[in-house]
Amino acid sequence: MARRRIAYAALLGLAVLFQIFFRFYLSTFTLVLVVLLPVLAAALSLPAALGCTLTLSPAAPTVIRGGEASFRLTLDCRTPFPLPRVKVRLRWENRLTGEGDALSWAPAPGETAGELTVPAAHCGCLACRAEGAWTCDLLGLFPIPLRKPAPAEVLSLPRPVELEVPPGLLSGRSEGAALRPRPGGGPGEDYDLRGYRPGDPLRSVHWKLSSKRDELVVKEILEPHRAALVLTFDRFGAPEVLDETFARLCALSRWLLERQRPHHIRWAGPGGTGTEGRPVDSEAALLSCLALAFSAPAPEAGASMLDLPLRLPGEGGRVRRIHVTASGLEGGGL
Repeated sequence: MARRRIAYAALLGLAVLFQIFFRFYLSTFTLVLVVLLPVLAAALSLPAALGCTLTLSPAAPTVIRGGEASFRLTLDCRTPFPLPRVKVRLRWENRLTGEGDALSWAPAPGETAGELTVPAAHCGCLACRAEGAWTCDLLGLFPIPLRKPAPAEVLSLPRPVELEVPPGLLSGRSEGAALRPRPGGGPGEDYDLRGYRPGDPLRSVHWKLSSKRDELVVKEILEPHRAALVLTFDRFGAPEVLDETFARLCALSRWLLERQRPHHIRWAGPGGTGTEGRPVDSEAALLSCLALAFSAPAPEAGASMLDLPLRLPGEGGRVRRIHVTASGLEGGGL
């Protein structure tokens, strides 16, 4: 662009000299034409710039740590006007570790798509966003900004590892099943007796015992409820330590999912005053939980989940905790 500006300045200087030394209509016409050329070029370039759309999308939503994440940048121009050279400046960042770098894309004439690769050295959310996008007028003198595409993200997942799971992890004794009232009642061998409450169905009334006590006694059916299983981990430390922790966390979570055991994953929130996490009952839920864990920078140090009280929203019963570290599993009756 600088060379074109120098060339135009030289052309404008020649037109001015032509006007000074040759005072005829041709010199005046030449000077006016040279002066108006940038305005005309910008006016012809605006429809193409306004009618083009840049799209940034991931080639795949996930990548295994150690590989490369790919982002696809597409240029769609819906106008018949020619679009001069386009340049896009981008920046990618791992939101968990903070590492990142700058990228640029300048498609060749006629090229409408390109692929950018980003190293996935550690676990985290690899976010790529456009810091600026430009084209220029037909003369190449002035930049014309383009609408920036929406950011795109790729999850860098831990490498699969072999996890030694204790054989009694899901045994009946370890599960800690407790009896709770069954909503709506129904048949069952286990029950408890209590006083009648407004709204209780008449079929639940124990008539024989009620006649002896001179008050209505209700037979409340009980059913076993397993303790809520919670996988916790410490979301701080060096990236290498977090990589190993997430690898064991995912291995244990998938092991539980294969055995139809829903669970929760929790970690300490910002400042160590609370906990964050999601329930996990499928592979999609696990990825959603990892996306939440990868969405903010991990501090170098923080409060351990072992030192924080563990409470689950909507869970009033017993909670069973298994703490996952870079070296193994702790707690939960292991």
